[in-house]
Amino acid sequence: MGEAGPTRLLRSAERAPETARAHLAQRLQAEGIACDDGALRLLGQAARGSMRDALSLTDQAIAYGGGRFDETVVRAMLGAVDGGRAIEFVRALAQRDGPVLLGAIDRLREAGLSCLSTLEQMATLLQQMAVEQAVPGALAGDEPDALAARELAPLMAPDETQLLYAIVLHGRAE
Repeated sequence: MGEAGPTRLLRSAERAPETARAHLAQRLQAEGIACDDGALRLLGQAARGSMRDALSLTDQAIAYGGGRFDETVVRAMLGAVDGGRAIEFVRALAQRDGPVLLGAIDRLREAGLSCLSTLEQMATLLQQMAVEQAVPGALAGDEPDALAARELAPLMAPDETQLLYAIVLHGRAE
């Protein structure tokens, strides 16, 4: 018997970036270029599973890093925010902790990091939380994002998660 509805769709969406990541790892290993799993994960996500985009981003990252190719280099090149910041924001919102939230916003601003990237990370995290709330145990793997979503899901009511997700999507559009 196959997987049903949201579980099947989520697992399919998770496979595209994972497929890109696995292919990049093979290509880089064949070319003798050392890289870490975090860099490959970021590239797979940024390419949204498109192999052509993943290869192009990889070439850019190799040039950008000047011989160094790791998660720090890729994150800087993409302007990507560490997922820990999105987790910190969502946790502070779930716990209704205004001072922690304002402190996190100040640190983001001081570091000159992308608000758009933060909102994208938050949208992904909130979407995973909503899946976990609707179908407990549906999130696959031991990815840091999935682990955080499982941990944070019980901290918010499903309707609050959906509202925050809608606010984040609207913020991204602005």
